[in-house]
Amino acid sequence: MGQALNTLFPVFAIIALGYLLARKGFLSTSFLSELNRLLFWVALPCLILDTLARAPSFPEETLRVFLIFTLSTTILVVLAILTARVLKLPHDRKGTFLQAAFRGNLAFTGIPILLYATRNEPGAEEILSQAIFVFAPTMIVYNAMSVFFLEASRTGQVRGNHLSMLKKVSTNPLILSAVGGVILYLLPVSLPTPVIDSLQLVSKLAAPGALLCVGGSMAAVSFHGRYRSALFATALKVAVLPAISLLLSLLFNLSPSSLLILLVLSSCPTAVASYVMAKEMGGDEALASSAIVLSTLLCVPSLTLILTFV
Repeated sequence: MGQALNTLFPVFAIIALGYLLARKGFLSTSFLSELNRLLFWVALPCLILDTLARAPSFPEETLRVFLIFTLSTTILVVLAILTARVLKLPHDRKGTFLQAAFRGNLAFTGIPILLYATRNEPGAEEILSQAIFVFAPTMIVYNAMSVFFLEASRTGQVRGNHLSMLKKVSTNPLILSAVGGVILYLLPVSLPTPVIDSLQLVSKLAAPGALLCVGGSMAAVSFHGRYRSALFATALKVAVLPAISLLLSLLFNLSPSSLLILLVLSSCPTAVASYVMAKEMGGDEALASSAIVLSTLLCVPSLTLILTFV
């Protein structure tokens, strides 16, 4: 319990600080938007580049963790589709519901939690590099599935978005930095020390800045009108998905560090990006925003159990 408290208290204290500062007007919407862009385009890519470029080796269970996580997410999507039918959601709301149920906030919540959870561990750098090796292809899966379900929900069929989806994936700075980091990892030479030091300095903005943005975003989005469906999406995201991942992990005998990565990523709240995509693609903004707020609050019990017992 002490480890869980030591990890989660600073994480959610910073989220709460961002929320309060935004609610009081100390952090404006425009500032939060610019901070989000700074993190998305600069700080998080620097963290990814630095971590992968200095990775001592490719963790042997990385592919296994990614496959389990992808399979768990696929099973969850099937359950979410069935849940949407039971709830008799209107067709144009189903895509938003599915995205809220499966799309976790890995970059802005998962990576910071793993950073805080492993900061005193001797193998912290290897754990973080493994998490990022899992994180990079997951971003591609998330974007593809989100576009597919939101478009199908809006029009009843998927058409005309293949090039748009490919463009979003190929220009995503987190994916590009991951590809660059892998290339640097494979090269027989290391980056010069001043470059590494610069990347590390900028990357220190990533964790606290991302958590401030999560809190500030919660203050900016509305939380009304979709409590019932948002609560079901939240339950799927922060309770059912980690349970599925845990059950599947028993078949693969994962190491404690790999299990920690898998379960933390599985328990992340709904991504703030899901609201942006729902808004851009004609989804249900109220449902998306409600799921973000509820899942951010209700992911604490799952994460506490994981950090206590894993």
